[in-house]
Amino acid sequence: MTRYDMDPDGVTHGISRLRAAGEAFDAAWRRRREALIAGLSGVGNDAISQAFRARYLPIAERLMARADAIPGSYRNTCDDAQCCVDDYLTANTHGTSTVRGLTGADPADPARHGQ
Repeated sequence: MTRYDMDPDGVTHGISRLRAAGEAFDAAWRRRREALIAGLSGVGNDAISQAFRARYLPIAERLMARADAIPGSYRNTCDDAQCCVDDYLTANTHGTSTVRGLTGADPADPARHGQ
């Protein structure tokens, strides 16, 4: 039988750190995105500038869309991970209650395990 165990406080702390990293990325990316857009406004409309735009814009738009999605990925991952912690805690509470109901003993009681 495989035993699954989790440190809910440790995992929650890790989730908080990951969420903070996602928020930091989001803030930095917003500033960088604005700078990229502002920089493009300085590109002229002559033949060389038009050739640059024709090659640059499709790539830049794809990359910007991908970078725009990263903060949401962080949020979704953190939300999903927190749901796992919550499910674990709920299952642990339910399991403890079930053991108490069947045995009248506290499953965490070391005396019960001969320790």
